[in-house]
Amino acid sequence: MIEPPEVPDIPRWIEAHGIAADPASWQRGLGAGRAVGSDSAQLVVLLGDPDPAAVAALAREVPHHTVLCAIERADLAAATGREVLRALLHTLPDADGLPTQDGALLLPDDAELTHLPEPLAEELAAARQRRPIWTAFLDGAPVAFAFAPWRSAAWFDVSVDTLPGARQLGLGRLVAAAMIRGERALGREPVWGADEGNLASLRLARSLGFVKVDELWVAV
Repeated sequence: MIEPPEVPDIPRWIEAHGIAADPASWQRGLGAGRAVGSDSAQLVVLLGDPDPAAVAALAREVPHHTVLCAIERADLAAATGREVLRALLHTLPDADGLPTQDGALLLPDDAELTHLPEPLAEELAAARQRRPIWTAFLDGAPVAFAFAPWRSAAWFDVSVDTLPGARQLGLGRLVAAAMIRGERALGREPVWGADEGNLASLRLARSLGFVKVDELWVAV
């Protein structure tokens, strides 16, 4: 475990706090700032006031890691030399409107994931070792999934995936609501992040009552 990040526990820094809590994480000084990183998640978060040249060098060193930085620091996002996207962050001011979780259940330990695309199967296999995963079944197979990949003291991140053949059935909304209720019972509140071009995710967030509160740069 590395030092807690020198940033407040607010939605834009949930990944930084989550990475810092992972014993396998790492940190790197970058001039007046630093980076915290997770090799398993292939994710780096830039904190403080990093030197753009040091950011560029780090980005070359970890070419497959996504890099997050504050929306005010477009210069750091550009220094990575990557495609840069704007991520919109949302919170849920009123959870009373969440749908009931009828039809959603925790992913059984013996549930087969071989029917899933390999990246999703690998992500879920890793997540199920440390996080509850909520799922919905269709024709006897799990097809929609929701879990919290990152947690801080006050917040948890929402991750939802639905297989293409099971979309437009309300299953993503169902598992997301079930996961959110379960995590809120632990005393944390949800953060929904989505690239501004991910209209399906943004529509789902709005349908659950999420409202935009912040933005981040994402270099991929």
